[in-house]
Formats: sequence, C-alpha cells, structure tokens
Amino acid sequence: ITQSASQCNDKVGDGTTTCSILTAKVIEEVSKAKAAGADIVCIKEGVLKAKEAVLEALMSMKREILSEEEIAQVATISANGDKNIGSRIAQCVQEVGRDGVITV
Repeated sequence: ITQSASQCNDKVGDGTTTCSILTAKVIEEVSKAKAAGADIVCIKEGVLKAKEAVLEALMSMKREILSEEEIAQVATISANGDKNIGSRIAQCVQEVGRDGVITV
C-alpha cells in the first residue's frame, strides 16, 4: 500500500489517500478470491481488465480546466481548502503555461 501511494504521489502529486484505500480494497478482494480457490492467473487477468475499465470510465468523465478560476478551484482542493494557496498556484500555472513546471 505504501509503495502504491508513493508511486501515486510521484506521478500526480496528490490522491495518496484515495490510492491507499483503493489498493487496500483490491488486496482484500484478491485475498478473498484466492482463499475461495480462484486461480491466481484468472485473478490477475480480472484485475487488469478492471483497471482498464476504470481508466476508460475516468477518461470519459474528464474535462479540461482552462481558466485561472478553475485552476484555482482544483488547486484549492489540493491545498486542503486554502484559497490563498490555490489562487497563488493558479497564478503560477498561468505564468508558466500548461506544460510548465512549478517547484515548491
């Protein structure tokens, strides 16, 4: 679980709690299936199919955020509700552009 959360943080910088909860649930369900006698290869294939289905569903739900206001809203959530930090992050994003890098 720690490795999964660390990889999540490295790749996207946020979402470690959600990642940890989902990882724990997958481990729990895989353990149940294995204990019930399911073939481990079939379990792995099922997990991989589920991953692809989840990614496809998420991709269909995504929407681009373009305005500084929208960026500030997302940044505020990532900053635990701190609107000042969210606003400053949005300003930085506007300054460096979509492909820019911001180091804190």
